[in-house]
Amino acid sequence: MLSSGSTDAPATVVAAPGRGRVVLVLVFAFLGTLFDGAELNLVGYPMAYIADSLRVGTVELIQVTTLQGLASIVGGLLCGWLGDRYGRRWTYTGSVLIFGIAAVLGGLAPNYALFLVTRLVAGVGMGGLFGLAFAMFAEYWTTSRRGAMGGAIQAMYFAGQMVTVGIVYFCTAQFGEALGWRGGYVVIGAATLVIGALAAFLLPESRHWLHYRAELAAGRVPEELRPAKVPLGELFRRDHVRGTLLFIVLASAMFLTTNSMIAYLTTFLVRVQKVPLGTASVIVLLTSLVTAVTYPLTGALSDVTNRRRAVFLSSLVGVAGFGWLMVLVLTGSAHVGATFWVDQTFWAIMLCAAGSGGFGVLGVWMAEYFPTRIRSAGSNTSYYAGRGLGAGLFPLAALSIGGSVSVALALGVVGPILCALFAFTVPDRTGRTIHAIE
Repeated sequence: MLSSGSTDAPATVVAAPGRGRVVLVLVFAFLGTLFDGAELNLVGYPMAYIADSLRVGTVELIQVTTLQGLASIVGGLLCGWLGDRYGRRWTYTGSVLIFGIAAVLGGLAPNYALFLVTRLVAGVGMGGLFGLAFAMFAEYWTTSRRGAMGGAIQAMYFAGQMVTVGIVYFCTAQFGEALGWRGGYVVIGAATLVIGALAAFLLPESRHWLHYRAELAAGRVPEELRPAKVPLGELFRRDHVRGTLLFIVLASAMFLTTNSMIAYLTTFLVRVQKVPLGTASVIVLLTSLVTAVTYPLTGALSDVTNRRRAVFLSSLVGVAGFGWLMVLVLTGSAHVGATFWVDQTFWAIMLCAAGSGGFGVLGVWMAEYFPTRIRSAGSNTSYYAGRGLGAGLFPLAALSIGGSVSVALALGVVGPILCALFAFTVPDRTGRTIHAIE
């Protein structure tokens, strides 16, 4: 809706986009999220083989994950501001190209130090994708079924993880453990570069962003609705600071949920449970599939109820799954064997995967909360601050606190507990109409 003191309603009216433009925006939102998930899983899935090749331990690679997550905060802040200032299209393109190049170079890195540098660069590039994808989506998509479609976009994140599992497993089977993970990096990086190149030519710019910048240049935007003179400053002003901080908390909690699985599940299966790589890959793929299904389902639920209730209900599933896993680990009953489908631990893990469905709501929830002039920055800042804390700092802290990979994995229960506690505190503007000037 229009804020008080804004221009008259006709100044904010933007012509409906053609169907072709909507389809292109959706395609690139899907692809950007898919390869973001693929990139993030490039450390967690082949962790054991990277450690052997680079002659480092699990702790050093968890540090890579931590630092990559922190680098994504920098990328999120920078790319979010650039997306609001210079446009969604070119910022998206630059972000994709950066982490595509970083993946290729990571696969060629001869030692740990250079590998770490490539992951830091990748983190900066990945920091641009979330806010940009959902800003473009919200600014092109009507209010009907926005949550369900947003959940489908976010589900591509785990589809990307399935891509990583499939490609790295294939390369490992073909070239061996030492070269297989490197081949996976190069293949995924090259595919990402193709997506970035296509975006430069085919991705439409946001119609609401174009209209806002045109009105701003013409001097028709009221002072209180103009961009802050200090980049990102408006996110922490009175009107938006509460929402920004609460979204950071919620995003951190969701990343605690998912990244406990990403960082530790494969190592738990291969090194602790002594499961063969092929069987472990099947289990990891199943968790990704379960999560990919729960994202759009939770998004659809949020259209029927609202964003808050859907996230709360999803978090209860996560509490049940991780709680069950924690009991099995602490009682020494955790077991996954060749016939994994008969093991309690396997089903607890599946429930953990299902409990992260709230992520399918987060992108749309943020996009509806922030106005057009700071939508990209607000979404990116909240999301990537959450990634840095939940996906970066927490896995390392969990390993230090738990003392073992098994307990660190089960400590993912902290995520859904926090989601359940904070879900109803976050501002909710379910299904609102997006305007250029608001």
